[in-house]
Amino acid sequence: MTRLLHRAMVYADERAFLDATIPFLHEGLVAGEVVLAVAPASSLDLLRRTLGTGDVEFRDAACWYAQPTRTIAAYSSFIDHNPGRHLRVLAEPGWEGGTPAEISEWTRYESIVNQAFAQVDASVLCLYDARGTAADVLDGALRTHPELLGDSGPHANAAYTDPATVYAEIDGRPLPPVPPDAYAMPVDDIDLRRLRAFIGDHAERHGISSARLHDLLVATTEVATNAIRHGLPPVTCRTWADNGDVVVDVTDGGHWTPEGLPGFLPPDPFVRAGFGLWGVRMLCPLVQLRTGPGGTDIRLRVRTR
Repeated sequence: MTRLLHRAMVYADERAFLDATIPFLHEGLVAGEVVLAVAPASSLDLLRRTLGTGDVEFRDAACWYAQPTRTIAAYSSFIDHNPGRHLRVLAEPGWEGGTPAEISEWTRYESIVNQAFAQVDASVLCLYDARGTAADVLDGALRTHPELLGDSGPHANAAYTDPATVYAEIDGRPLPPVPPDAYAMPVDDIDLRRLRAFIGDHAERHGISSARLHDLLVATTEVATNAIRHGLPPVTCRTWADNGDVVVDVTDGGHWTPEGLPGFLPPDPFVRAGFGLWGVRMLCPLVQLRTGPGGTDIRLRVRTR
C-alpha cells in the first residue's frame, strides 16, 4: 500500500497560490510534522510574509531543482534525516522551460517520485504556475501525479499514467542524430588515457571550464569502461558542441534490459559497486540512455560554464 500522497495543482494567480499553500503548510505545522517548502525566490518571499518563518524549512528551487538526479538525492537526504516523522512538502519547481529532452527528464523525475518514495510517510503538493509554465511541462505534471487539487478540493487524476509507461515512452523516443561534423574515436582499450585526451582537447576548444571538464572526463571514463567490460564491440565515442553544451556520445554493440531505475536512485552504501550511472547522472545535467537490438547508446551533455 502506498503511503505517499503526491498531488499537483496548477494555479492562475497569487491568491490561488496562497489559498492552496497556506492551509497545506499550516496543517502540517499544527500536526507537528516536518514541513519543507521548495519554491522560487519570489514564492518563498510571499510565503514568509504571509505565514512567517516558524518551523518551516525553506529551500530555493533554483538550487534544489538544478537537475533531476540531484533533486532525488536532496529529497533522499531529507527523508534520511527525519526518520519516523511524517513529512509535508510544498514543491514549486519553477521550470520556466528547457529543451524537449530536459522536460522529458523532469517528467520522468516526477514519475520516479511515485515509485521510489511510495513507502515514505509524506504529503507532497506540487505547484505549477499556469502563467509561466510551458504546456509540455504542465502535460507532464498531469500525467505524473495520482491526485490533483482544484477549486473543489483534491480528487483522483484520470490522466495519471503509471511510471513504467512514462519511462517506456521517454526511452522509446530516438535520440537526435549525431551531427556530421562530430569527432569520432574508436575505444578498444581499457586504458582510457587516449580517450580522455581526445575528449579534453575538443571540449577545451569549445571553452569548457576546468570544473565542467573534470565532471565530463570522469563521467565519460565510467561510461566507456562499462561499454568495454559489459557491452560488445565496436565501442565508439563521438563528441560535438551544441548550443553552449559539450556532448559526448558512447555507443557499443551490446543490448541489455535495464532493471529498475538505472542510475536514478542513490546506491546502497553497504554494497560495493562502481561509480555507476548514478555518479554519471550526478555529474552531467542530462544523460540519455537508449538500448535495443542495434546496440546501446549513452549520451552525456555538460554545459561549458
